[in-house]
Amino acid sequence: MPTTLAPTDICNVALSKIGAQSINSMTDQTNSSAIACNTNFQLAYLEVSRSSRWNCILTTAVLAAVPQVPLPGCPPPAPVTPWAPLTAYAPGVYLSYGGYIYIVMFAYTSTNNFLNDLTTGALTQTNVPANQPFFPGTGQQYPSGWANAFALPDDFQLLVSLNDNTYWDLDGAGSDDYEIMGSTLFCDECQAAIQYVQNVADTTKFDSLFVSALSFKLASMISTPLRQDGGKMETELLAGYERALRSARTKNAGEKQARRFNPIRSSLFNRARYGGSNG
Repeated sequence: MPTTLAPTDICNVALSKIGAQSINSMTDQTNSSAIACNTNFQLAYLEVSRSSRWNCILTTAVLAAVPQVPLPGCPPPAPVTPWAPLTAYAPGVYLSYGGYIYIVMFAYTSTNNFLNDLTTGALTQTNVPANQPFFPGTGQQYPSGWANAFALPDDFQLLVSLNDNTYWDLDGAGSDDYEIMGSTLFCDECQAAIQYVQNVADTTKFDSLFVSALSFKLASMISTPLRQDGGKMETELLAGYERALRSARTKNAGEKQARRFNPIRSSLFNRARYGGSNG
């Protein structure tokens, strides 16, 4: 639960760890403790928030796609043709129907009804809308090496999972593969629904686990300038910070129920037969 502590309160917790007097304001330019806290508070917070999955500042977002420029001379998008009845198809052909792209799983001749083909497992639906260029594979046509790019939120601190919301978990990993470059997330999926630790300015949202870690981190940063002890106490406080992190990681992890991998539910055949949007 949130502690409702203000930044000055958290600073005073840190100051108490090094035996310094409490402060009334972080902006008091006549108080060396206030100056040290004001100088280091934001950096300490950013480092702690990047260090772990903090459930108290965890949130979700659906990212907006950003365009990528293909490499010169890269292969063109895969040809996608509309599904047609009574037509012979080879395996690996890409068809469109009902607004989505499908993969032909084995050589077959289509029936008069698309749903019949889908339920027999001849087709597997992709997550790619039919009106988008389809580059199968790993995005080798782009400098990033990934098929899609998405803009991260302005308050992004740490990615916890990508597309963990999806029903079909084909590899049981619980999150799709990705890479972050700057403020952009790259992956091979056409959607990016993320769980992430956000940059929260309101310190009253922090729980006791986060405050404990933050106060230890802040104390370690200001102890040497204030005590002039050659870093002796800083080392002890950093050890306390690591202990606080370990405890917080255990507690935060315990607040997430693991999703069990189901090989039947995750099979391509069953996905094609029962899981398509048009099935």
